[in-house]
Amino acid sequence: MSKKKEGKWVWHVGESAPLIEAHSRVKHLVIEDYLSRYIKVLMANPQRPRLPLTLVDGFAGGGLYRDDLGNDVLGSPLLLLQTVAKAEREMNLDRHTTRRHIDATYHFVELGPPNFEHLKRTLIDNGYGAEIGGRIHLHPTSFESVAPLIVQNTATRKGERALFLLDQYSYSDVDMRLVRSILTSIRGSEVILTFNVGSLISFLSDTPRARKAAANIGLESYIHWPGINELKSTRRYREGIQRQLAAGIHEASGATFMTLFFVTPQGASPWSYWLVHLSNAYKANDVMKEVHWHHGNSFGHSLEPGLFRLGYQASRDSEVTRQNVLTFDTPAAFDESLHVKSVSNLRRHLCTMLIEKTSGVRFDSMVHGLANRTNATAEMIKEALHQPIQSGEIIAITPDGGRRRKGNAISDDDQLQFKQRSLFFT
Repeated sequence: MSKKKEGKWVWHVGESAPLIEAHSRVKHLVIEDYLSRYIKVLMANPQRPRLPLTLVDGFAGGGLYRDDLGNDVLGSPLLLLQTVAKAEREMNLDRHTTRRHIDATYHFVELGPPNFEHLKRTLIDNGYGAEIGGRIHLHPTSFESVAPLIVQNTATRKGERALFLLDQYSYSDVDMRLVRSILTSIRGSEVILTFNVGSLISFLSDTPRARKAAANIGLESYIHWPGINELKSTRRYREGIQRQLAAGIHEASGATFMTLFFVTPQGASPWSYWLVHLSNAYKANDVMKEVHWHHGNSFGHSLEPGLFRLGYQASRDSEVTRQNVLTFDTPAAFDESLHVKSVSNLRRHLCTMLIEKTSGVRFDSMVHGLANRTNATAEMIKEALHQPIQSGEIIAITPDGGRRRKGNAISDDDQLQFKQRSLFFT
């Protein structure tokens, strides 16, 4: 039987795989859904024959779990392999001559010797043995030690896209300076990072030990250490520290765009963690937000007053608790309620912003400026603009001087201006 050692799962060949918990299932669903959607975006042009793609799992584990019925559940390495294969099949369904190809290379990194052996055996048992050493590279070491080589090899591939999945158990296993190196060295790279924010917040205090721990991951300079003890005496301590940490991750990583999805496991007092997506492409950021809306069942206000952030709480999942909750008891109910609130908040925020920008702003500039402050997608921002455009508070001017009449008709290069005050904004 696999068991936990120092908080981490250990796999052993020939023994039962560890039981996967609901929060990890949701995390895997987010990764699978994002990869599937983004491949479709990258291959949206039907004339594009090939997509060079590198997928890196920096903390791969043993490759397999089991559910509470004893059924096998794919770990992230097999999940990546099968998601890519499915996406390639789907985009070739109606093609009988010229086939389109996802030219994927995989790097699976696992430091623990028994975990690594279990991962290797799992890949072989699932038919991937002949590809090990070819398009599948296994690294029995730490991600930090092998990352420079992976980055160097990936950066040499022309037109390369790369997704680094860094599902670390602790907040201390990934240095933000390494993340910055990835994002600056590989033009089309992205990082999905698990960050145990609950553990770090509980540990933080203005002490040499805490400062050293933050320095080891490149975040020391982003925390206002003298104010921590004072902040702890207030009710907004966790929110205040979360804002500092979120801003620090964003700036230290060097990413242009960042979005957070908080995950709270089941338990009396579980530590929440963040699933952080870092990229330099707005479209990638927007696709991840679509995924967040699809899998979220909870929200909070911690990172930006008045603008929501999304997440998953196991205690709100009826499949976990075996009972319906009164609020947001289905994904559809959650989506609809929060969607309406988000659009309403955005509408007020956008009108205020456009009043201050007397010369107006291009729609794409507006969207990019909001990207790191809200989980609203570009389509939701257009929806928020629809009512003020129809009522005349905001005018949307096309490049040729025309006017948009509907929010969903707005294009990236349209110029938006606040025209007048009216009953809408009072």
